[in-house]
Amino acid sequence: MKLLFDCDGTILDSMHIWTEPIRKLLVEYDYKLTKEKKGEIESMDFDGTIKWLRDNVCKDKNIDEVYAYFADTIKNAYENELMPKEGASEILKKLKDAGYDMCITSSTNKDFLISALKRLDLLDLFDFLHTPDRVGYRKDEKKYWQLVLDKYEINASDALLFDDALYAVKTANKLGIKTAGIKDFPYNEGEWEDIKKESDLVLENIADIDQKTIESL
Repeated sequence: MKLLFDCDGTILDSMHIWTEPIRKLLVEYDYKLTKEKKGEIESMDFDGTIKWLRDNVCKDKNIDEVYAYFADTIKNAYENELMPKEGASEILKKLKDAGYDMCITSSTNKDFLISALKRLDLLDLFDFLHTPDRVGYRKDEKKYWQLVLDKYEINASDALLFDDALYAVKTANKLGIKTAGIKDFPYNEGEWEDIKKESDLVLENIADIDQKTIESL
């Protein structure tokens, strides 16, 4: 079984650095975000998010102004501040020692992830980092997930995704990838019931991963 890991909200305690600046913009412009639009934004890479906000929310700003609103804060967070979720480092190293092949499947730009994972001594645990800015597809597109399967040269039933986002779980399911929904309240609280329905397995925390359960799926 190959293990596919989302990063933000699953491995890293990082959702706040994305959601809070976006929330402030939505409030400032009185923009109501639907569940579908929330998933759409979360599936985008950094540049895609900036463009979406410019085109749909803060239309009076140019791209450079919206980019500047986020860029320095986010870059600094990945390079210097963000920490793993409780128990994440330990369970990932345990799974690697047990012989599992693992990769990162994230919407975040690869360079940001490398900065954080290298600083936290986690980067070498993963075979590769699969991100929209490098592969050209978003996590809400089946082609994104098919490319992961192709890299490993496996069938979908031989992959297990750990992710906190409903849109990712649903899209991976369409290919037959097994899924484990990860709780990350309050950020996915509104989607949690749907995540539980869609997932083969649900976990309170990444640290709750059990090897016997993985092999039984």
